[in-house]
Amino acid sequence: MNGYIYNWNVVWDSLPELRQGLIITLQISLVGMSLAVAFGLIFASGRLSQYGWMRKFSVAVIDVSRSIPLFVLLFWIYYGLSLKFAINLTAFQAGAIALGITGGAYMAEVFRGGINAIDSGQREAALAIGLTGPRAFSLVILPQAIRIIIPQAVNVYVGLLKGATIVSIIGVADMIYVAQYISLNSFTPFEMYSAVGIAFISLTISIAGMAFLLEKKLNRGRVRA
Repeated sequence: MNGYIYNWNVVWDSLPELRQGLIITLQISLVGMSLAVAFGLIFASGRLSQYGWMRKFSVAVIDVSRSIPLFVLLFWIYYGLSLKFAINLTAFQAGAIALGITGGAYMAEVFRGGINAIDSGQREAALAIGLTGPRAFSLVILPQAIRIIIPQAVNVYVGLLKGATIVSIIGVADMIYVAQYISLNSFTPFEMYSAVGIAFISLTISIAGMAFLLEKKLNRGRVRA
């Protein structure tokens, strides 16, 4: 019994280190998601382009990005680019880019689905009042598509947040890295990883809840409009 209490006391005493690791996990997942949104929007636009070569190129990039395991992509970016092309990235940068590429492939499909869901008459009306194609897209189509995109984008982010747990293998001091280090020294793997699991469950539920409230608010605004 005393040993059991001691093990959980180790977790309690390690909360500052775990909290710092959680902050790094959130930082790298948010940077990765930002890159995923940028990549996704670019390649979704490519898939919807009127130029056949651009559509084919975008489809190829998306399919390849979705096919490469995040673990392999992470090693390829962090070690491969350094050894073969002398491109030296920090572990944080490599992790964020890997998450961005993986998430970007999924966000491209999310953006494409959201944009395609908007009636084509919206674009035609925007062009009829004198807006250019890009302005019609950014001012008319995309704002409406955002309501459809948000719930799926949250799912992508949650996936990236969980995927971010493997960045510890290249030395990013995230929460998993901290938990592993402490558990090896205190022989408390069950307790440390249980604490990490509880933290991720709480985060996921909180993010899903905030997304639900935001989606509800946006839909209410659409009904009133």
